[in-house]
Amino acid sequence: MPYHHMNMSAATQRRAGASQRRLLAGTIVIAAVLAAPLSILSQSGHKDHVGSLLPATVGEPLTIKPLDMADIDCLVAEWRPTATRPVLTLICPPSAVFAPLRVLIKLSWMKSGDVSVDPEQILALEGSPTKIRTNKTAAQVWLQVNEKGERKPRSTWVGFTAVVDVALLSGRPK
Repeated sequence: MPYHHMNMSAATQRRAGASQRRLLAGTIVIAAVLAAPLSILSQSGHKDHVGSLLPATVGEPLTIKPLDMADIDCLVAEWRPTATRPVLTLICPPSAVFAPLRVLIKLSWMKSGDVSVDPEQILALEGSPTKIRTNKTAAQVWLQVNEKGERKPRSTWVGFTAVVDVALLSGRPK
């Protein structure tokens, strides 16, 4: 009987390891798909940092040509709904999920006509959990949005058409 128990434990460990590998692979695939037109290693003089872990941001926004992908858990790192260029910064997966690498993605819109929701009405609090998915036209993020005339916000998928920056992070966030 103890031999059977050890096999179950090993099988459980293999399933947990396989699940973690799929999550990491999916996160890396999304980062690669969103950043495909631009080398991740290039640098620019743009000085937009989140903490001290990140290099300077890279060039101009990218055109997104994503594939249909499953939802990936993320964490809102920052939301800047400025009039000139709103930027949503996500870290995927969140620190509650074990992963040797995390992807930091900064999203926005290529042009004002792409914005489906008033950026001032988006409630993306720093540290709040969210999800990201891609389809053939945009990266979509599950966010709280205030509706005019309603007392409580509703959750909806908000589409972003530009990647402002992407970075791979190692270790656990502080």
